[in-house]
Amino acid sequence: MKITDISFRKAEFQFDKPFEIAFAVLYGFETMILRMDTDEGIVGYGEAGPLEYVTGDNLDTCMVIAGEFRKKLIGMDPLAIETIHEVMDGMFHGHTSVKAAIDIACHDIAAKKMNVPLYKYLGGSDPLLESDVTIGINTPDLMAEDCLSWKEKGFRILKIKLGHDIASDLERMKAIRSAVGEDIILRVDANQGWSVKDTLQIEPELRKLGIELIEQPVKALDYDGLKEIKQASLLPIAADESCHLPEDAAKLGAMRACDGLNIKLMKCGGIAPASRINAIGEANHLFCMIGCMGESVIANTAAMHLAAARRNISKIDLDITFFSHCDWITGGFTSQGGSITLSDAPGIGIEVQGF
Repeated sequence: MKITDISFRKAEFQFDKPFEIAFAVLYGFETMILRMDTDEGIVGYGEAGPLEYVTGDNLDTCMVIAGEFRKKLIGMDPLAIETIHEVMDGMFHGHTSVKAAIDIACHDIAAKKMNVPLYKYLGGSDPLLESDVTIGINTPDLMAEDCLSWKEKGFRILKIKLGHDIASDLERMKAIRSAVGEDIILRVDANQGWSVKDTLQIEPELRKLGIELIEQPVKALDYDGLKEIKQASLLPIAADESCHLPEDAAKLGAMRACDGLNIKLMKCGGIAPASRINAIGEANHLFCMIGCMGESVIANTAAMHLAAARRNISKIDLDITFFSHCDWITGGFTSQGGSITLSDAPGIGIEVQGF
């Protein structure tokens, strides 16, 4: 099989309402949708969803880099995913979101070639997942109201964005726990917004509230601070912005700097490197979570398939499609509350109209 063409274009998606995290307010997102054609008539879809302050690239650079990759990859075998990554890495350092788009399209084609859904191609057997839903930063009362609304929609796991001053963050968590009761799992994500001192001060109070874990409390490059927190905390500590590539996972594991890793396809470059991160995590007894940033159902469904195929990816944070809606990309999965059932259609199971 050979790649005969790679085409790509920008796409825009809007959130139902503004979404605030520690370092930004998000109103929607733009991505690059990618289509890969082959000489056997099998078409694969991928997506690049860069977030500049995380991935270091933006949509304009994605379009340029995708054009350069296209020149090199046409004529190659899309099933040779390892070789394709070697070619891309040899051309450009970084640009992981574009590499993820290519990688996802190749995996889509590979699973379609085998006429199986991607999770089965990757070795999995169970199409069922349960995702959390993320609550953006707001006043305690409004966040509690938001959490209760998601609970009433059938979500059992809520991920709460924090990262302002710890006094107001603690008030948010008290209001949320009071509103949703004890039967809802609560995770918190500070998005680098706290110091080591802040984290160790708020951790006992979060424990009293039955919080499941704390994600990325300190700055991305503060590995020593993350380790200090991990050693002192009784709550599990997950690394997100501190873990982009397999090399980062290996460093975090060797340092014993965290309890878990949040894998994102856009941070690492796709399913192949994400699988390596998970393997490193598993070897170091670190749980893995799989998350998203600003991607549509294409990339999110690909991430769901990976999670369904890897038992060590035990926490699912793939909720962005619950906040935005698109009528020209269909399929992939069905959901009821946070319970997700992947499609049995070959590949990632999505259809893209007009592309």
